[in-house]
Amino acid sequence: MNNLTMGKGAFYEQLTPENSAMLLIDHQAGLFLGVHSMDQQILKNNAIALAKTAKVFNLPTVLFTSSAKGPNGPTIPEIKELFPDHEILDRSPINLWNDPRCRAAVEATNRQKLIMAAITTDVCLVFPALAAVAAGYDVYAVIDASGTWSPAAELASVMRLTQAGVIPTNWIAVAAELKHDEDRKTTPAMNKAYSEHMGLYDFLGDIAAVKSGV
Repeated sequence: MNNLTMGKGAFYEQLTPENSAMLLIDHQAGLFLGVHSMDQQILKNNAIALAKTAKVFNLPTVLFTSSAKGPNGPTIPEIKELFPDHEILDRSPINLWNDPRCRAAVEATNRQKLIMAAITTDVCLVFPALAAVAAGYDVYAVIDASGTWSPAAELASVMRLTQAGVIPTNWIAVAAELKHDEDRKTTPAMNKAYSEHMGLYDFLGDIAAVKSGV
């Protein structure tokens, strides 16, 4: 068991590139097909954006799959391409925390705050999130980069997570919290990701171009 202890201020302590790790769980081609809690393309967009956020801020990032050689399929290529040197940890236990190799990889990040997203929310996210909280970690569940079979299953999952002390969030909030200040070297890269996955800065750039007469 990890000897970290969730403090009373865990919900209010800011995510930073120095205290956080990213866990991207089972974003596999076959599993996307079973998602009906949200539009599959929006989910894919959000998951890739979250992965880019981890890349921009150089977070320790661990990639997981379950039964990748079966119908679940491999991790989607857009995420794999962002981390070409990362081993993707495939497992047979449903809960990654029950796989010694997977759990050791999380512990090796040496970070207190674990940012998690997964398919499916009700299984691949809930189970390790609850286990990590029990082990003393502060867990942030990125709900809009996770998905499951139905809106009802998603709602029940979020309720279960919050009851256990997991912090629900979304990818944009995670990126903004890590970004912290516009006057940082990571800002251009993060703004580029915002543009690619939100269209926000493309829109603002068009306005600026019109005003400047470009």
